[in-house]
Amino acid sequence: MSWSIFQCQDPDFSVRSAPDNITFGVSRHAMQRSEVFRDMFSLCEQEPGNSPEAPDAEGPNVVDLHEPADVLAILLRILHEPPKPPEETVSDPPELDSYVKKYNEATVIPLPLLELVLLHLVDKYLLEESITRVLEQHLLAHAASNGLRVYSFAVANGMSKVANKASHYVLPMAQYTLQDVRCIPTVKAYHDIVRLQDFRVQALRDLLLKEDIFPHGYGACQPHAESTPTTWDTRRKALLARIETGSDIAWEMSSLVETFRDCKTCQKACIAAVDMLAYKCRRIPKTLEKLPSGYLE
Repeated sequence: MSWSIFQCQDPDFSVRSAPDNITFGVSRHAMQRSEVFRDMFSLCEQEPGNSPEAPDAEGPNVVDLHEPADVLAILLRILHEPPKPPEETVSDPPELDSYVKKYNEATVIPLPLLELVLLHLVDKYLLEESITRVLEQHLLAHAASNGLRVYSFAVANGMSKVANKASHYVLPMAQYTLQDVRCIPTVKAYHDIVRLQDFRVQALRDLLLKEDIFPHGYGACQPHAESTPTTWDTRRKALLARIETGSDIAWEMSSLVETFRDCKTCQKACIAAVDMLAYKCRRIPKTLEKLPSGYLE
């Protein structure tokens, strides 16, 4: 779908791109999804001779806008065909992490287009809140693959809810180049992400160190009472140095399940320990708003 192409099937008004001298037929009803146009129509209707039925195409029924034709077409598309929320796809098996959502890419508005619309058109033309909310959903749909970019854009434009959710998808900061991090709008926005990631790494390490395969001796296998905990401990100590903010330590430790295949008791204990790790990991804050009160101050 080309967003730069627009055509109204039943126009009763015209707008013209002043820079390109291209005129578009539009629906007055659709245009009133913008507070700017709604107020303009209201004022025009109060003036004699400016009725909606005025026949002069170059008179009151056409208005010049200082927007390039392709940008104006995007605005008109949004007003006449308000975008629907992106369609979520169901993972198989379902994702345990409620923050991880996948979308049908064909239903998601491209990120560069969203940045143009949200940065330039939404505020300038005061689009309806319902349209803005849907556009923000489309922006958030890009967070999983463009975490830092979405987070930075949301912070810069006062979209606190989007920025908070996008903070979960920002990769470890050391993985970004200097050019990458230039998009972060403020020192605080940078510091908040660093603090969130440090909190998660420390919490994951502490959790891994405290989780034993036979907690307090429960479910211990007597023939392997020493060897199995040693194998578990060796594996987790090797993992400690590699933990990052997005590490799945339960999945990493689950490789031991096959190691204990010759002993059902040890294997059962390993599965239980891995499941408990997964449960506790899901409780560790993933976003800025979930951090302890005052942690970012």
